[in-house]
Amino acid sequence: MADNNNHRAAELPLTPHPALKRLAHLLGTWKNEGLVPGTSTYRMGLGGHYLIQEFEATTPRGRRLSGIEYITWDDETQTLRSHLLADDGSNFAYTHQTDDDGTCWTWFGGKDSDNFFKGKLSEDGGTITGRWQWPGGGFDVVSRKTGD
Repeated sequence: MADNNNHRAAELPLTPHPALKRLAHLLGTWKNEGLVPGTSTYRMGLGGHYLIQEFEATTPRGRRLSGIEYITWDDETQTLRSHLLADDGSNFAYTHQTDDDGTCWTWFGGKDSDNFFKGKLSEDGGTITGRWQWPGGGFDVVSRKTGD
């Protein structure tokens, strides 16, 4: 993912990339259950060019963690990419995708990563059930929408 798009200053689009609509099901507040419980709130921001997640979670070691994630279209990779920043100093990049059948993907880094989340959006759009997995580990996750 490019650190910036300075070279494109004269050609940046005035409207958000249509691929962001693939993540519209995330808009609202979610309660996350599993090994890292917490809440996530997603909203569109900055003219609709970014899906913004603000979150609070409790790590398996009992530490409270909060942060923010900015998701947008990345021309370099032709994917929905994000930067996640948290109060523990995290500055992570992720790749996001939602398939037509409701399968939700989040890769730590790029799509070639062996550290990823794969989940399924319920038919009513109110629950995502899935698993974070990586070589030698992982954990199950259930996220339930609690508000708009």
